[in-house]
Amino acid sequence: MRTPNRLLEPNIHNSSTKSASDMSRLIPQKRLANRRLLILFALVLIPILIGCTRNIGDQSDGWNPPVSSDGIVYIGTKDGEIKAFKDDGSGNLQPTWTFPAGVQEDLNGVYNTPLVIDGLVYVSGIDGFVYALDIEAGNLTGDGWKRPSNPFEEPEPLVAGLAYDPIHDIILAPSEDGFLYAYTAKNGDQFWDPFPTGAAIWSTPAVQDGVAYFGSLDHKVYAVDLDDGTEIWSRETEGVVAGKPLVFDDKVIAGSFDKMLYAFSTGDGTLAWTVEGENWFWAGAITDGNTIFAPNMDGNIYAIDRNGNLLWKHNVGSAIVSSPVLVPNGLVVAGKDGNLLLLDTRAGDLGLQRVLFNQKIGDAEINAPLFAIGDSVYVGSQDRTVRRIEFSSGQRNVWCVDTRDGRCNP
Repeated sequence: MRTPNRLLEPNIHNSSTKSASDMSRLIPQKRLANRRLLILFALVLIPILIGCTRNIGDQSDGWNPPVSSDGIVYIGTKDGEIKAFKDDGSGNLQPTWTFPAGVQEDLNGVYNTPLVIDGLVYVSGIDGFVYALDIEAGNLTGDGWKRPSNPFEEPEPLVAGLAYDPIHDIILAPSEDGFLYAYTAKNGDQFWDPFPTGAAIWSTPAVQDGVAYFGSLDHKVYAVDLDDGTEIWSRETEGVVAGKPLVFDDKVIAGSFDKMLYAFSTGDGTLAWTVEGENWFWAGAITDGNTIFAPNMDGNIYAIDRNGNLLWKHNVGSAIVSSPVLVPNGLVVAGKDGNLLLLDTRAGDLGLQRVLFNQKIGDAEINAPLFAIGDSVYVGSQDRTVRRIEFSSGQRNVWCVDTRDGRCNP
């Protein structure tokens, strides 16, 4: 099995004197002879040495991430499938297809949100393959493809999400083997030679103007020219960079396991500013065009202006693994403990009034990135359920689906 045993988070109450940067330096920088044990070795060794005892997800079966496009909801399930449901807004989902259709194989699970582009659904599987599925049939027929195509290859797990570059029409696939791969979106041809980093890549790339920005377990943030897959610049932090960077205001904003949020110039990587948290910055930051919202494993959302000044922070009660989203009425944040909150984004000390709505999602953890369209937020949970929740004049549970049998209480 070529899958991560588990992704680990720090114990936010741990009184150990070792810093997050000390922790992350223990992650192996070279591939092990037995590639199938690489991430298992790294992540089992770390807690033994540094006392990080709490895991982020279940075993190596992903995070149940959803995405919605044109009235269809696609879910990368914890059972190693991709499922598509028709959502007409009535609250009753209708299953349309499941991939793979048989029981002979599966993707082992999915950690990050699928991409839906021009008639194909692109998925990064924990089995190490990139799948481009026909949007109507839900299989590899027609324009669909799977890479790598050699049936004898045993690729490393794909923990990071895929990214799309519309300028070159390519799909970017960061891998646990430490390389960034580029495939032509239409047919899966290799676009340029894989770009190497010094360690595994868990960071989903951010793409802007033909450049990909992403982090690596080698502690670096990279800017790669998508014309030819060459490095424009790289900058080192004091810890692992696992989250998706944010490109905003001509800066690349990336969090690190050294408890720092960095802002580098998009042009040459010059450091513009940093903000320090109390724990790891794991999930990527987002912006409303004025304010940067950065989730931290200390349980806080940090609201920061474009110059790196802290405007406010709010603690949601547990570590934040899931990337937040913006809706017209505010910022939606999910705590790892299953609490979903709508926060007022205004500056100033609002105290408890910052929380506009708060809902507990059963007894499940929320680790998958949230996905939003308009005032609807799609939430994947570790209990194999996905919910659509509307935040408009109030908060309404539109539907809940269990990816195993299709039924659950909203």
